[in-house]
Amino acid sequence: MKKLAILFLIAVTATTLNQCSQRENPVDPEIPQGNFWDLTFASQAVSDDIMQDPPGREVLVYTPPGYDQSDSTTTYPVLYLLHGFGGDQNYFRALFGLQAVMDEMIYSGEIEPMIVVTPDASNALGGSFYTNSYAPSDSSQSYAGRMQDFVTDEVVALIDSIFHTTADRDHRGIAGHSMGGYGAIKLAMLRSDLFSSAASMSGPLAFWGDYNPADPGSATFLGLLEFLPTVFAENGFTPDDTAAYYAIAQGQGKSLTNMMFAMASAFSPHLLSDPDTAYSHFFTGSTGFVGKIDLPFGADGEVADSIWNLWMAHDVTTLFVMGYGPALANTPVYIDCGAADDLGLYGQAQVFFAVAGDIVTQFEIYPGFEDLYSPDHSTYVSERLKEVIKFHDDSFNQ
Repeated sequence: MKKLAILFLIAVTATTLNQCSQRENPVDPEIPQGNFWDLTFASQAVSDDIMQDPPGREVLVYTPPGYDQSDSTTTYPVLYLLHGFGGDQNYFRALFGLQAVMDEMIYSGEIEPMIVVTPDASNALGGSFYTNSYAPSDSSQSYAGRMQDFVTDEVVALIDSIFHTTADRDHRGIAGHSMGGYGAIKLAMLRSDLFSSAASMSGPLAFWGDYNPADPGSATFLGLLEFLPTVFAENGFTPDDTAAYYAIAQGQGKSLTNMMFAMASAFSPHLLSDPDTAYSHFFTGSTGFVGKIDLPFGADGEVADSIWNLWMAHDVTTLFVMGYGPALANTPVYIDCGAADDLGLYGQAQVFFAVAGDIVTQFEIYPGFEDLYSPDHSTYVSERLKEVIKFHDDSFNQ
């Protein structure tokens, strides 16, 4: 009897669906789909780095419905979309529905067709924050990859050489999530000749907060240093426990420790030949490479100014204040972050906005949905991605 009941239900459902399909205006129209292209090339920017990351790099390219590789007369603007820590070229397609977002927004007429490029900027520690990392004693050699050059010099040139792009600044934008949001704002400042619009979704944009080395007790927001208590807890370290300090290491479940090691590989790598090991820690990369980095705090739990200053040289808020701010004068900038971001990055977004607000076109610390879903680091990225794409589309078409 159960089998007959199920067959009857299937028959009724099929009849209903058939009747629906005969309507003149189907409820769910078939949306034309864009295509993804997988490119692989040998990167000179990554080749021969000390961490021995593979120079073979993949780049995922979305082309919109109607794109015809044989039609060189129709060109498209390009959005470079940078993945977060631990991700790769598939980050936005696999985690945040890039295909559906692009197809639906183009079909609805909300945006004009564009090309979207997501390069693999990962390394053996999860990512070098889109930074040109050099060995301390030899500026000609990279420690963790010249990831700025990888994106701005190699990937941009590659895409313009293969696809029908509108190859000028006015039709080239850059955006990213988390580590990629940091990278997007940084690269937009450092290479303002390439990108006409920039967007950060939940990026670490202010390492320093209101930290004052002369009066650390006065700080109400420590920026990146807000992470330190969690790093301490992940490693069972308490200040002045020297043995526990030098035992701090990467590991399963140590998300912030792992991220700090990756940042250190970009900002404060340590050569094995350097005899000053006061702040150094061994690490083993995913490729099996064993190296050392310097962390920006000492065994006393306090900030190590000599290392911290190396990190600060890569802080986008500091870069803005120290002379790169004018580079964004003609660049629309979008900044957002969830009000309950896991890493507290809404505070960093607010600090950056307080300093650079005059050039920020769109800024939002967004809430959750009726207390059902927390506005954390990742939950709303698919929805925020739509806002970012619309933002760049407006820039391309102004």
